[in-house]
Amino acid sequence: MTRLRPAERISLVLLLVAFAIGAVFCIIAVFHDVTAFFRAWLIAYLFWLGLPLCGVTLVLVHDLTGGEWMETARPALDAAIATMPLATLAGIPAFIGLGSLYGWTHAKPELANVFYLNPAGFYLRYAIYVVLWNALAAFALLGPRDAGEPIAPALSWLSGVALILLAFSASFASIDWMLSLLPTFWSSIFPMTAGAGWFNTGMAIVVLTVVIAAPVTPKQRSHIADLAQILLATTIFWFYVEFMQFLIIWEGDLKSEIDWYLRRSAWLPSLYIAIALGFFVPFLVLLWHPAKRSRAVLAIVCLLMLVGHAAGKWWLVLPMLDASPPLWLAVAAMVALGSLMVLLFSVALGLGPIRLREMAMWKARHG
Repeated sequence: MTRLRPAERISLVLLLVAFAIGAVFCIIAVFHDVTAFFRAWLIAYLFWLGLPLCGVTLVLVHDLTGGEWMETARPALDAAIATMPLATLAGIPAFIGLGSLYGWTHAKPELANVFYLNPAGFYLRYAIYVVLWNALAAFALLGPRDAGEPIAPALSWLSGVALILLAFSASFASIDWMLSLLPTFWSSIFPMTAGAGWFNTGMAIVVLTVVIAAPVTPKQRSHIADLAQILLATTIFWFYVEFMQFLIIWEGDLKSEIDWYLRRSAWLPSLYIAIALGFFVPFLVLLWHPAKRSRAVLAIVCLLMLVGHAAGKWWLVLPMLDASPPLWLAVAAMVALGSLMVLLFSVALGLGPIRLREMAMWKARHG
């Protein structure tokens, strides 16, 4: 049995302590105000789901496009994909309280889309997402690929089909879990904003891990720069589709649509944090080419992006609820689920990024 290094033991202990603290506060909330717990857990679930979805997406895209950067990114992406079972099933504690989250569970007679928005249909679609996403994760994780190589050209059509299924299912999931919080509002661009947000959240974690774990060689620096470029491109896309949704609704000035933003007028600080840390910081910093090769700069950018996207999830979800959970509970849910996700992610990496770096350096020295 492999013995853990002191730094690895400390990391695992800290994760377990963080989970214990977060879980205790969540349990207190369940007995004190279970409705607030359902709402806080929904936000945490929607945030951490981005990690495995990003891993699966990037592996499937690489199957179709190729790229040398996968040689460095593969361990982190595989670890991200390995969190899919936990990430998907983590929705259960929130969706148990469906009536506390979504107004359409006790809809008014004039609501026209109850044929789609009903508890039976919601749970059926959730089960389909869980099964489908875990099947796609198994294909991305266990498919016939070498360490840094895409799938064989003869099988690349499978990755294309898988990518389409993932895109469509993630779009419907974003409608079910976020857009339906206001069942009278519709935006055809919203699934793209939600998908881009999930991808950037996971990508920030993957790039952060690679920055910490990859050996310091010119080849790895080049790969890290490529990953930073992908992160920059998808960040620009996320902000573009978010802004286009706002612009179209602002120009249309329809009563049925502007309520989406009016409800969020009291949550502008969360929006400012999301825009500043989720877009402007990575955009302005990563435009500078040397920043893409600086491990310290990339690590800071990724950490700030995660804070920004967490604020963005609060801005999306909390204004739609009758009453928001207290801040301490929202943080506790994020920490409880996040510590479990990071723990599983670290185990999949080989019990921590430090071990990954040592293995990569040993491989580089010995061919």
